[in-house]
Amino acid sequence: MRILVAGGGTGGHFYPALAMCEGLRKQYPQARFTYIGTKTGVEARVLPGYDWISFHPILAKGVNRRNRLKNISGLMQLLFGFLQTIFLFARYRPQLVIGVGGYSSFGPLLLGALLGRFLPVRTAIHEQNIIGGLANRWLSRFVDLVMLSFPQSERSFPHARKTVITGNPIREEFLHVKRSPSVYRYFGLDPERRTILVFGGSKGSEEITEQVLFGKDAIAGNSDLQILLITGDAETEAAMRYELDSTGITNIVVKGYVHQMGAAFAIADLVVCRAGATSLAEITSCGKASILVPWKEAADDHQRKNAEAMEEQRACTVADDEVIVSHGLVGAILGQMDDELGLKRLEGNAKRLGQRSADEAILGEIQSLMGEVRP
Repeated sequence: MRILVAGGGTGGHFYPALAMCEGLRKQYPQARFTYIGTKTGVEARVLPGYDWISFHPILAKGVNRRNRLKNISGLMQLLFGFLQTIFLFARYRPQLVIGVGGYSSFGPLLLGALLGRFLPVRTAIHEQNIIGGLANRWLSRFVDLVMLSFPQSERSFPHARKTVITGNPIREEFLHVKRSPSVYRYFGLDPERRTILVFGGSKGSEEITEQVLFGKDAIAGNSDLQILLITGDAETEAAMRYELDSTGITNIVVKGYVHQMGAAFAIADLVVCRAGATSLAEITSCGKASILVPWKEAADDHQRKNAEAMEEQRACTVADDEVIVSHGLVGAILGQMDDELGLKRLEGNAKRLGQRSADEAILGEIQSLMGEVRP
């Protein structure tokens, strides 16, 4: 089978795509995988380590909702990217095209849907968030299948041919890595201390990093705790390391980027992060207590809606602007860590929401979609 996956940009789009590729490869070991993304997305940083996936960046740019004049250059990039996509389709002749969101998925899904009217090409979308992304919403009326992570997402796709709730797949490492002294040593952490994992998504968060820096003295004063802070880039990592070293604080460990996030989750007693759907899938599948900090600039405010859905199930704490202004993010973290009963409740409710078999559900839907097509 020849499989083409398109989209990415952020980890929230890319890592579910990678999880799907890993699952499909097990089912179809002879399959050929092609991935279309952008040269600035997370996929460009990660996929060179996967020799069984042929990665091809194309030109693509999203819609600017504040400055429509900038959409002219975006349209030109989209058209040129579509021409690049035609060349890649002619070269790899995919039988299955899967879009995972992000502007680089638009051209490949549209072309796949058009070809599917005349050739045995099947198309599917996977939507991670409660509110469907713009590209996915528009394309949903043309593709064969739309797979959703949340039941509430069906409202975003009223014109889709077929929708199915599958959940959001996560990489296998999250399900298999266990807490152990070697994992603590790998990150330079103390196994005798409780660990708070703090990150802002695949590209980091200046707001979250600054909040940790602002509350560093309170963290340093608590010898029972330690923070593993992932900044998302080397420059911010270096600046944070210098600041912490100059003040003698040792219970905040800073990393620019961590590929082994499953290991980081394994030792976390509390996860503090943005409210992207993939992070939520990882939190619930691992049964972790969490504080979610929704990104206010997310399209259609979907991160806030993601967080609210978790909060309604008492499976997380939400640190919105009011909480951060009143207590500071570090204050909220320390308050949560002091509430042992609350931590246990969050862990149990998160685990109850976990969809650990999402990859199996997606594989079943794809097998049904492909029908008689064989690898």
